[in-house]
Amino acid sequence: MKIIFKEGQFIIPVFVCFVLFFIINIKGLFNISELSYWSGFIIKQPYRIISYCFVHKDFNHLFSNIFGIIVVRYCFLNLNLKNKFLFFYLTILLVTIQTLFLFILDNFLIYNYNHLLVGFSGVVFGSYTFILLSSIFGKRNIFNIFIGLEKSKDIKKLMILFLSLGIAYSVLPNISLSGHLAGMLSGFVIFFL
Repeated sequence: MKIIFKEGQFIIPVFVCFVLFFIINIKGLFNISELSYWSGFIIKQPYRIISYCFVHKDFNHLFSNIFGIIVVRYCFLNLNLKNKFLFFYLTILLVTIQTLFLFILDNFLIYNYNHLLVGFSGVVFGSYTFILLSSIFGKRNIFNIFIGLEKSKDIKKLMILFLSLGIAYSVLPNISLSGHLAGMLSGFVIFFL
């Protein structure tokens, strides 16, 4: 029971992604655009702040983000994570901060009111950045909550590889470079808060 509770921080987001994928992509009960990040509608429909992260356009998109969650879990275990809620905390913070960055970018800097975005990859990229910085500097606490992440050269190398490949992949058509960069910047901000 203790193991299931500890793994819940990873299992629950994966489960929510699968359920929404089934509801949207297989059953067709919602259109994906009804739950996506849409810069012009995010204030009028605040549920989009959370929903867009758990919605995926196809199986490849879903499984690449689930693979990212598996990598995050692997890294946390190898950094000797001492807290069974860290990924929950990170997800909540990353979704909020990433959405704020995207909203500011879309509405005040580039005026892209029709920017649509879906997927958990911003949270994955933010987690990767947080893990990279933790593997370099170590991270004992987050908001006075003990997490006990230790330095690791191996995890540092792994995160540099995944972040480099991820950014290279992000410049391909139909991939959200801005979403990935907003996630990375959010991970950086959270680490140094």
